[in-house]
Amino acid sequence: MIKLNADVHPSLSETMTENLRRRNVVTMVDFVSTDPIKLTNIIGLSHTDVLQVKQHILKKFGGIKKNATQLLAIERDVISTSITCLDELLRGGLYPGQLCELCGPSASGKTQLCFTIAANVASRSDGIVWYFDTKRDFCRMRYEGIMRARNFEQKIIDDALRSTKIYQAHSSNELIQGLRQLVTLCEQEQNEASLKERKVLLVIIDSLPAIIFKVTRNAQQSDNETTYELEDLAEICRFLTMKYQAVVITVNLITRWISPGQTDSADITPALGKCWARIPTTRLLITRLYGEIRKINVWKDLRLIENSSCTVIINDIGVTS
Repeated sequence: MIKLNADVHPSLSETMTENLRRRNVVTMVDFVSTDPIKLTNIIGLSHTDVLQVKQHILKKFGGIKKNATQLLAIERDVISTSITCLDELLRGGLYPGQLCELCGPSASGKTQLCFTIAANVASRSDGIVWYFDTKRDFCRMRYEGIMRARNFEQKIIDDALRSTKIYQAHSSNELIQGLRQLVTLCEQEQNEASLKERKVLLVIIDSLPAIIFKVTRNAQQSDNETTYELEDLAEICRFLTMKYQAVVITVNLITRWISPGQTDSADITPALGKCWARIPTTRLLITRLYGEIRKINVWKDLRLIENSSCTVIINDIGVTS
């Protein structure tokens, strides 16, 4: 849920949104679901103006309707990961409009898997990759090496590098601003391009804990503010997947909860808490078996068999079956 602010509509001001917050009208959902007469008494706008603001919010941030023909076209345009066993596990690959999360402990190969998938999409003539680097460790030579290991021609590699946009975000606010810039660019391209000319969009955020945990270490940052930032992030990601049929991949860590007296295995959960846990439609868990061998489990996806898995090799040349 996006937090209500004065930028949502010209009729709203900071004073109005502050008055609404004091009466527990904090998000856009709260505003839309609140009785118009009550809103009129709180912020002083006319009944007509309040209805116009509600209509504007629903139009800009509401769901996108699609007919059966559009959904069928989306199903057919599956994005291959270029990793045979992973594509089989995902029933073809990543689907347009999908929000997928890669989870695993540090050094399990999450970033290398992101590089491999990004290289495969960027090498397509219709592929665009936006890579949001929050750890400042994106390496062009490492990325290019994955493409060379797959015997891509130099022209394809050059085109893929041009089709990969790197955005370094040092805070959650910078990440959200960058995603909003991407939404603006998508809107412009959608207006200019025909249906056949539209690009396949892959958005990778590597990683969320790198900036969210940085925020929570700040004593002045309340839990509520962190929750609102995660909700803002979730709303933008949903908007990209629903309106522009982007595939969004987020990278997350795992947490282990050990009960008193427990000596063997511990309960594993995704980092970032319950607020974020429900957001991704697909969640994969990457764990190290031995050496370069990794196991990828389906942790969450209503379309797939839960806990089904595949085994991959992760090394300097990327991820292979």
